[in-house]
Amino acid sequence: MDIFYNKIKKICDENEKVAMFIDMDGTIVEYTIYGENEITTDSKGLFANGEPLNVVIENLRKINEIENIDLYILTLSKSDIIVEEKKVWLKKYANFINEKNWIIINKEKGEYTKENRNYIKAYKMEEKLPQYDKVIFLDDDHKILKEAKKRMEDKINVFHISSAII
Repeated sequence: MDIFYNKIKKICDENEKVAMFIDMDGTIVEYTIYGENEITTDSKGLFANGEPLNVVIENLRKINEIENIDLYILTLSKSDIIVEEKKVWLKKYANFINEKNWIIINKEKGEYTKENRNYIKAYKMEEKLPQYDKVIFLDDDHKILKEAKKRMEDKINVFHISSAII
């Protein structure tokens, strides 16, 4: 657990202002595989009741105490109902991350598509980039991590979730 914290602390020590963007599904919430027809606009309870990945959340709680870092949630959601359930979940398990820093990208509202799903998060991080010297991105999806690294190059450090649990 200290290995990941120490990597983040080192980045913070080397930069004046740092933002850390954290995915939800498969990163701080146990990832559950649902069939294509199981997730609908009226799926209730599936996301609000997700199991927290406590080792990662505790790591983030400690990272949040670093003075020059701002934590953001950056997650995709297929529907309005899932957006609301993710907010309920965050209030319950990750309330140390400021609600104004929750970026929940909603497919039902047309905020992302199958075609741009791998790089929409990079766009959202780029929007915040002028406020920060360095961006850190924690996600479980290799394609999304690679896109972010490709777009933001030396302005970003990407970490797969496996880095946060060792």
